[in-house]
Amino acid sequence: GHTQFMPSVYQRYAVDFDGDGRRDIWTSVPDALASTANYLRAHGWAPGAGWGAEAVLPEGFEAALADETTARSVAAWRALGVKPAHGRSLPDDATATLILPAGIRGPAFLLQPNFAVILRYNTALAYALTVALLSDRLRGDPGLVRDWPRGDRPLTGDERRDLQNRLTERGFATGGVDGKIGPRTRAALRAYQGSVGLPADGYADATLLDRIRSAP
Repeated sequence: GHTQFMPSVYQRYAVDFDGDGRRDIWTSVPDALASTANYLRAHGWAPGAGWGAEAVLPEGFEAALADETTARSVAAWRALGVKPAHGRSLPDDATATLILPAGIRGPAFLLQPNFAVILRYNTALAYALTVALLSDRLRGDPGLVRDWPRGDRPLTGDERRDLQNRLTERGFATGGVDGKIGPRTRAALRAYQGSVGLPADGYADATLLDRIRSAP
């Protein structure tokens, strides 16, 4: 289907791109796409900069460096052994954060500031990554170098709250118990993982929850 707009967003950002005198995001593909582009540009999208790229990590990479809040230049990431996959070219002076959405066993991504603009449209990381990766495939780019882990069971809402409670009880503050695995919960996860000798990738799955539950 077409892209989504709240009524207030339609009023502010919708455009008549096909020139028929109507801002029709329901039946006009040009209007819908142009309105979405207008929204993204108004919220800081930098034309020509792209969203980022999948990253290839060096052997033994310290997972805790992928903390989603620390931006480094692409040159600084290269110095740490992190490089864009498929030989993609990112400017050395461009800034990027590094994320491991499925932990150290899954794909890694260098995210440039444009990615945050996609998140302004929809705050779900999975949504924004889908948009970004689909755009690459539509352009003819190859698929991921490192596949997503298969067989991992995602946590339920109650399990995520249980995880936050147990981390907090052990002194790893999650910033509240809301069932959402956000930056502060992932930071707490990384601190816990590091304290027990696990890769500090901040990835919450059933195996990790079971380990915390069984720990004294």
